[in-house]
Amino acid sequence: MFAPRPEIGIVVGRFWACYLRRAASPLMPFRHPPLFLRLVHTLFPSAWSGKGIQNKNKKKKMMPGRGFSPVFVLALAAGALGCLAASARAKDKDNEPIEIKAVAGLRYDPPRFVVKPGAKVRIEVENTDDMAHNFVIVAPGGRMEVVTAAMTMPITPDQTFIPTSDKILFHTPVLTPGKSAVLEFDAPAEEGVYNYVCTYPGHGMVMFGAMYVTKKKVKELPPIGDDENLPDLIREQAKNPILHAYPVDAPHWYRIFMRDSGPASIAVQLTDGQNYCWDAGACRLRYAWRGGFVNPMPHWATNGDGFAEVKGAIYYRSAPYFPLRFGDEKKMPDEIHFRGYGVVDGLPEFHYQVDGTDVRERIKTGADKNGIEATFKITGARRSVFYVSDPNGGATLTSDAGTFTAGVLKLPAAKAMQFTVSFTEILNKEPMGYWSMDDVLTAKKPLPVPGVKNRALVFDGKKAEHPTGLKSETLGANATFCIWMQLKKPPDPDQVCIGAAEGDGEFALGANLAGVSGYGVRLKNAKQDTKIVAVVPAEADGNWHHLAATLSAKGLHFYLDGKPAGFGIAPALPAGAEFYLGSDGGTHFAAATLDEARIYARELDAKEIAAIYENEHPKSAPGEHGRSSTKPAK
Repeated sequence: MFAPRPEIGIVVGRFWACYLRRAASPLMPFRHPPLFLRLVHTLFPSAWSGKGIQNKNKKKKMMPGRGFSPVFVLALAAGALGCLAASARAKDKDNEPIEIKAVAGLRYDPPRFVVKPGAKVRIEVENTDDMAHNFVIVAPGGRMEVVTAAMTMPITPDQTFIPTSDKILFHTPVLTPGKSAVLEFDAPAEEGVYNYVCTYPGHGMVMFGAMYVTKKKVKELPPIGDDENLPDLIREQAKNPILHAYPVDAPHWYRIFMRDSGPASIAVQLTDGQNYCWDAGACRLRYAWRGGFVNPMPHWATNGDGFAEVKGAIYYRSAPYFPLRFGDEKKMPDEIHFRGYGVVDGLPEFHYQVDGTDVRERIKTGADKNGIEATFKITGARRSVFYVSDPNGGATLTSDAGTFTAGVLKLPAAKAMQFTVSFTEILNKEPMGYWSMDDVLTAKKPLPVPGVKNRALVFDGKKAEHPTGLKSETLGANATFCIWMQLKKPPDPDQVCIGAAEGDGEFALGANLAGVSGYGVRLKNAKQDTKIVAVVPAEADGNWHHLAATLSAKGLHFYLDGKPAGFGIAPALPAGAEFYLGSDGGTHFAAATLDEARIYARELDAKEIAAIYENEHPKSAPGEHGRSSTKPAK
């Protein structure tokens, strides 16, 4: 049978319609058969069954509708119908809705689309992720202004993170997982690139796309890998597909969510047990660790919004600022842009620009295998280059190009064209476990709230807790536990912010422990029960307080707000017990906001604990910092 394919139908239908119009016209009779029908007669003679009609000159003349076989007539009819259907579809195509999905990994699919100026637009937005998102279309060049404004809005249960701005043209409401919304509007008359973005805090830095208002077609747009209006990682993925879905021999890497790093994180496994996390959003090293690489399953199993688990011990965490400076060690760069990465000698070489200066950075295992080495190639620097670090960090920093003084490396521009910074681990300097509380931890994923340092998390006092993965045997005989705590229900008994229990043994750091009012620490086993409670304040309150406890052969020491608050004999930690945040592991839950939790496999001295408190304590009056109306996790 003759299949009514639209592309064939357009051709056949046009000739057929023309033929019928001319055949029916008394003013334009055919003197000769149309070329198209001659071609059909030549190619398909069996379709032409009649002998034609003889004219007075005894010549054959083909007439429409006479002498055709049924097959041929059906073929032409099918072609005509195909033409009409294709024309209708082409006409309706401009009116088809545009489907946008919010997908795992803080992305929109598709990352861009095209509409004509002034066209009627219908966008159907669906959230297929398992976290809330919105969809906001902004004026050309307005994305960062809107994203920055949204980040300053207070965090409340009803917050939509839609700031008041003339840059916002259209937006959906908050879309919780599985929800959809429709936007209908007339496209702007002015051609340009109108970004669409999710304005939830932190999302808008990487979760955006581009609505092109133009008369051009999609194929006339720049390739996705070169489109400056798209997120850096979308462009980079277009050029370099995801390399590994499962572990292979080192080196290898994942683009994946990592704790205490931005959403555009890259985890890299090097040789000799060295690993690091590099933040493509911030264009800098976040931390390095030794031992196992990462377990990506928590990320994959949660549809992309969970965090990969570090399987080793983090020994270096970078300072919370960008390390490279040009001309002035105290002046932070104004603009930092990730430009992707290439592979050099089997390792990723990250490419970014700092205030217009081109930088390439490649990290490998250190020569002594006790750390890592970062090699920088800087093009276009005209002033001195500074590398600024934390001199009290968990690694010793050295360079082949100069000497670090108080954590700062200064190089003349000519010498900074290529230099290496080495990070050598200082054993046990960094905590074995660190939880900034900037990321979700508990099962219900409550939004973080303002804390003493960046954000904090609310624990409900009922069943919200977080297993740290650290057990007592990991720490040994010497250990330190630190955390910030703001009670929501100060009178409630046995509120444990860091705890562990196994059999008759228990460790608890928190408030109102074992019936004694106030902040303190408790360590007990079957033979001994040591409780230390601070004298001031006499009762637990609703202010922020820093709690710390150290354990060594010298005994158990308790510190409150950076100051010694008591000591006692120290029983051993409960054997085989895992430490929890927000409880002691199934009981004694804390109704509190928690922030900046640390567990060390060494005893910190009084100066170190005081330094942590001074660096992080709220600068506002007691009780005025970090209050939140956000409901806790349930």
